[in-house]
Amino acid sequence: MSCIAITSMYANPLHPGHIECLELSKELADELIVIVNNDRQAKLKRGQESFQDETYRMCVVEALKPVDRVVLSIDTDGSVVETLRILLNELHARKDVTEIIFTKGGDRFASEIPERAVLDEHRVKVVDGLGAKTHSSSSYVKRIANPAEAVDVERAVKNLPESMREQEYVEVGVRPWGMYYVMEDKPQFKVKKIIVMPNARLSLQSHEHRSEHWVVVSGTATVTIREKSHPDHIGHSILNENESCYVPKGHVHRLANLHHKPLVIIEVQCGSYTGEDDIVRYEDDYARAESPVRVTEE
Repeated sequence: MSCIAITSMYANPLHPGHIECLELSKELADELIVIVNNDRQAKLKRGQESFQDETYRMCVVEALKPVDRVVLSIDTDGSVVETLRILLNELHARKDVTEIIFTKGGDRFASEIPERAVLDEHRVKVVDGLGAKTHSSSSYVKRIANPAEAVDVERAVKNLPESMREQEYVEVGVRPWGMYYVMEDKPQFKVKKIIVMPNARLSLQSHEHRSEHWVVVSGTATVTIREKSHPDHIGHSILNENESCYVPKGHVHRLANLHHKPLVIIEVQCGSYTGEDDIVRYEDDYARAESPVRVTEE
């Protein structure tokens, strides 16, 4: 009789937190199956082609001692829900399997993961906290959201006025419109400092699970906030320094800087889930939209 552990990861790139999670997972089970997120998901997560392609990442993970089997995700969003559904049906058909667990590292609480419903449906126990959060990719490689963008982030920070740079943060990332710092990341909220460069704007987007509060710290923001059913000309406004606005959950919204100096806002996200994959993009100036598609960054 066997206990099967299942976990999922991008492994893009692989880091000590991944290794620790895999080793601890195998200690709890007779067999360890790892679902590796595919290239489409990796691109959605980072906004560009995968740092290492799915075949390479699967080969690396499969070569690790604790791993018995690697499965490539078939999902098209940021989850592995459909892959899990198929895999769990397969495992339930095996007569030697008596228990199935789903393991995860310390980057999210069990209640936050989108796979929770399918795991509950199949009575799969979730074991989390396997692998120190300090080893996550956001802090392991200079706390950069995407290690492949290290040079771009360094260049973007150097181009910022000294007063806009942050020394202490959870994560830093670069985007075509500017850059951001994650200042705080908790289960029910996330705080970001967003810097939008002159004559740039974020994608037109919406979120299913969270609302947002924007406070202008420096510069002038051109804001669009409207319900999905309202026409495009509805919901435009201008915010100056020390002014704020509220973006209700599900509303279409956009942040733009149409002026000659950088725009700095503090964004507070509130909701049951503040993961980066809770976003639908409708329009984008940088050819990242696909009419509309759930993606993973703003």
